[in-house]
Amino acid sequence: MNKVNKGIVVFVIVLVLVLLWLFITGMPVNTNMQVDARTQANTSMKSDMETPVDSKASVQEARVSGLFVEFEEGTTEQEVKTTLENTNLHVNYSVENYNSDFLPSRYYITLDKNKLTDIEDLIDEINLTIPIKKGNNYTLTVTERAIQDKTFPGLLEKNNIQVKKSVYCFMHFKDAYTDWNPEEDIPKIEYKLKMNENILTVDQDNRITDLFVEFEDGTTESEVKAILENYNMTMNYSIDYNVDYFEDKYYISVDEDKIVDIRNELKREIDWTAPIFPDIKKEDHYIITVTEQATQDKNFLAMLEKNGLQVKKSVYCDILLRDEAKNAIWEIDALRIINELERNEKILTVSTGGST
Repeated sequence: MNKVNKGIVVFVIVLVLVLLWLFITGMPVNTNMQVDARTQANTSMKSDMETPVDSKASVQEARVSGLFVEFEEGTTEQEVKTTLENTNLHVNYSVENYNSDFLPSRYYITLDKNKLTDIEDLIDEINLTIPIKKGNNYTLTVTERAIQDKTFPGLLEKNNIQVKKSVYCFMHFKDAYTDWNPEEDIPKIEYKLKMNENILTVDQDNRITDLFVEFEDGTTESEVKAILENYNMTMNYSIDYNVDYFEDKYYISVDEDKIVDIRNELKREIDWTAPIFPDIKKEDHYIITVTEQATQDKNFLAMLEKNGLQVKKSVYCDILLRDEAKNAIWEIDALRIINELERNEKILTVSTGGST
């Protein structure tokens, strides 16, 4: 054994003896580098449990404030409450905004497997969405565009298929973070609710950071500011005017009494409409979205000139819902704002963005 190896062996033996002596005598050992983080975590956890929780702060920190619950057509408010009570949900909640006009609602059909096969060719995402299994049957959404198309509901009727409209309500949680564990409990609540045959869907309430507002052609930045100032936005906000991260959207405005004839002309040879966008009803006229290719088609432009119509281009704005107090609003609050904004004649659509 060389001198280096002998030195290492001696050092190890001495170190073992020192540690053994410290263990026997019970002398405290400085282990701050290894234990501080664990001690701090334990202290913090204990402190959180003992410190009274501020209910307002708790609600803002919560990831979910409630659930949007969609029921079968015709479900009454009392039946909603009874259904939820019978589900034995171990959480305090209230049922709010039953079938309110600002909550989402949808048209749908319910089919068994055999009937689904009969109409398989109609499922194209423009008129009918992909089926979702619910118990022994399948539920398909009938799009707004299909409802507006008079021929499609008639086609369903020929197949003895009834179009229904769902009922939504908001289930508001009252416990926040004080008495329960949302990360574990909310998925359990959703699962229980989805097992009920009268409940179609259950969706969590998210936090929204942006509202994307589509204004009519020619709306100036000062007009945008003036319009938004007339509404209760519930928090401070900033405006990004005429943003360029949306594809250009072109549309025509058609009087209500001419809508059927114009729709027929738009689809006579080539479909010049944008199928993914349903027509928008604005008082006595409709907004029909057309493709960018149509705006360059001579036949399309000739049709517009014949009917005294003009192609217009939307103005998109991003409303940033962030300030020093909070950086988002709940989706249920965003839906109330959207419902108010879309009543304005200069606003075509409002959608949410940046959900967390």
